Amino acid sequence: MNNISIVPMNSFSSSEGEKVFKKVSVENSRHTKAEQPITTSPREKTNQEKPHPKFKERVANFLDSSQVTIFMTVVTVYALFGDDIRLAAFSKPADNVFNGLTLASLVLFSAELILSCWAKPGFLWSFYFWLDFLSTISLIPDISWIWYPMIGLDQESSDTSNATQIQNAGKLSRAGARTSRIIRVIRLIRLIRIVKLYKNAQQALKEREDYEEAEEDLNEIPQESQVGKKLSDLTTKRVILLILLMLISLPLMEVEFYANPQTSWDFGLSKLMDFSDTESFNLILDEYKEYHLDQIRPIVYLSIETSSLNYSWEGEISPDDLRINESHYAYETDALAVFDLRQEIQLGAILNLCKTIFICIVLTMGALYFTKDANELVIHPIEKMIDKVKSISKNPLNASKPTMPTIYDIQSESTGCCGMCKGKKGDSADYETELLENTIVKIGVLLALGFGEAGSGIIATNMQKDGDVDLMLGGDKCVAIFGFCDIRNFTDTTEELLEDVMVFVNEIAKVVHGTVDKYQGSANKNIGDAFLLVWKFEKEDFFLEGDEIMASEHSSKAKYMPDLALLAFLKIIAKINQDPTLLKYRNNQKLNRRIPNYQVKMGFGLHIGWAIEGAIGSEYKIDASYLSPHVNLASRLEAATKQYGVPLLISGEFVSYLSKEVKDYCRHVDTVTVKGTTKPMQLFTSDVDFSLLKPSKPKSLDKQSSNATRRRIKKEIESHCLKPIDLYKKSSSLNEMRSELTQEFLEEFSQAVNNYISGDWSSAKLKLDRCLEMKQGDGPCLNLLSFMEEYNFSAPSDWDGYRVLTEK
Repeated sequence: MNNISIVPMNSFSSSEGEKVFKKVSVENSRHTKAEQPITTSPREKTNQEKPHPKFKERVANFLDSSQVTIFMTVVTVYALFGDDIRLAAFSKPADNVFNGLTLASLVLFSAELILSCWAKPGFLWSFYFWLDFLSTISLIPDISWIWYPMIGLDQESSDTSNATQIQNAGKLSRAGARTSRIIRVIRLIRLIRIVKLYKNAQQALKEREDYEEAEEDLNEIPQESQVGKKLSDLTTKRVILLILLMLISLPLMEVEFYANPQTSWDFGLSKLMDFSDTESFNLILDEYKEYHLDQIRPIVYLSIETSSLNYSWEGEISPDDLRINESHYAYETDALAVFDLRQEIQLGAILNLCKTIFICIVLTMGALYFTKDANELVIHPIEKMIDKVKSISKNPLNASKPTMPTIYDIQSESTGCCGMCKGKKGDSADYETELLENTIVKIGVLLALGFGEAGSGIIATNMQKDGDVDLMLGGDKCVAIFGFCDIRNFTDTTEELLEDVMVFVNEIAKVVHGTVDKYQGSANKNIGDAFLLVWKFEKEDFFLEGDEIMASEHSSKAKYMPDLALLAFLKIIAKINQDPTLLKYRNNQKLNRRIPNYQVKMGFGLHIGWAIEGAIGSEYKIDASYLSPHVNLASRLEAATKQYGVPLLISGEFVSYLSKEVKDYCRHVDTVTVKGTTKPMQLFTSDVDFSLLKPSKPKSLDKQSSNATRRRIKKEIESHCLKPIDLYKKSSSLNEMRSELTQEFLEEFSQAVNNYISGDWSSAKLKLDRCLEMKQGDGPCLNLLSFMEEYNFSAPSDWDGYRVLTEK
């Protein structure tokens, strides 16, 4: 019998099928000890005989692995179309090859079914178990080695001697072929699932391509939600049952199901035998043969044996060369006629192939289309919400990154005519799911903005655990670059601007935060006129030895991040003196009356060190920030800029981590100890004269373009396509601010500082005076001269090359 074969579906059950693209990952070492016997006591020996719980999980993962799934899918396609291909394109001698392939398929499907029953919880006796069971046993009639002995037919002696048996087998084979067309539809389930998973994977990959330049913490390809699995499973089952019911019911409504019309083969043979003893027998015999020789189902054998007649005729094809279902045995007493049905069987096999493909398309489209509206309106929005919540729980800062819509650019896509096409972008359908999704995104954005980098761990920890919210968690020690900046004359500005001071601060904050974010940093605290900016490192970038920080030799981030942090502060200095939004305050009458020739000015301090990151406050109000002497040191450096007459002071510790080229942008201005420490620290500045800058044109500092630039800079630097020094050289504003700085001045000042540190203050004074001639009003020169003047330009006897930096 042919065509009665279906394919197991256990690897695509409702709970495991969605893992088709998941690779097998088995940690052998993790279970080695657990799987080895330790003692030989009877009780423990009994326990050892039980399979390790993890072993079942390994088997289940193996069955769902991509390699096994692809292999079984190939076997499935063979079992689905192989028998029809055999009948349509091959003759009887090739049957043994197909028998072997089908037997191998039966063994594989049986093994898969047994392993699934053992390893997959809930699979045994489930809907998909019965589909797999029926599909597996339906392969048996396709294997003549097994099927013929089962029905009592000896295929080696399939000649006219057992005509009655062959005739019955042929009828059973043709009836079975009709039944198999109904059962074989179950095979299509595997293909439906593959199409669906391929579609989902392609969509996820497309989304990944859309953000291929995004941060490295992009979400993985999302897995189907439990709600989506349940809905998809129920819909698929109902489509299967519906189509099976149709295919079973329609043949019952045909006349051929209840009665087979008599053919000319049997009727003609019967009439021929009526004339066996007459003179006209030979004439009727010739007419019978000639009539059936020209048909698409020609006669190939005729035998008549009576008491008075022994006649035998055989055509070009022997009955033994025909398969059982390719021949029809017309049998009467003492007479047998065999007819060749190969053309009919081949045509039927080709039509069967087309029918299989057609039903596959119908079943696939039905299963997918019936869930389309529910997926688009409910399931996909829910899954997107779950993905966003998971992403925020892992890293709350993801909420404000381009992998999610932001609070400013959330847009909806509504359905157009009859729900079959998309509406115009921006048209809101006001669905509740869309409202929930947008609310989650907004909450995530607000959390990211409110807590910042320091609070990401607090949010993630609380969102990933059950129970009450616990905000007062222990802190984490980390290494970071700390930048502190302050708005000059803020008290006077506040008294004059009053309510408008909020706009004033926010306009400055937009420049500061946007520039720092562009160059890989993040904003932390805003305290009125002061901003704390942070460039945080991971543990693989820096490690601590006591209170000392050490950079990892293999970390590229540790090498380029300090360069970008310094560049960010230099860019901020340029922007606050170029941006038309901030330049307008130079013409503010109130501010000019209070402070003649008013300009927006800021002081900056940069330092690198460790800090404790965590929550500060109580259950009533918390702030996520950093606590350490190094944070305070950055603040003291900013405050000292007023003493040295420069907009920026940098610690020697920070400068030591700059690249060699960027170090040339820094000038050593002093060596001091600060409050709370006894270790001398070098002070550096980066010389810029913002009075040389020209006003720039208004530029949009939108977050989207800033994020794009941030990702591009990071990608190019880490791929070694760009060096930080290239950003310095390409910056027109930075080149303008340093255009009048000469190498002669820098060398003279360097010698003066060396004389100052060594105690040769008289030589230092002469050189500093020459420096002032080259650069009038230089703050570091005036500061050192002022300090030495207190000692009449003679170093004290206890001079060790540094002084105590006092606050003024």
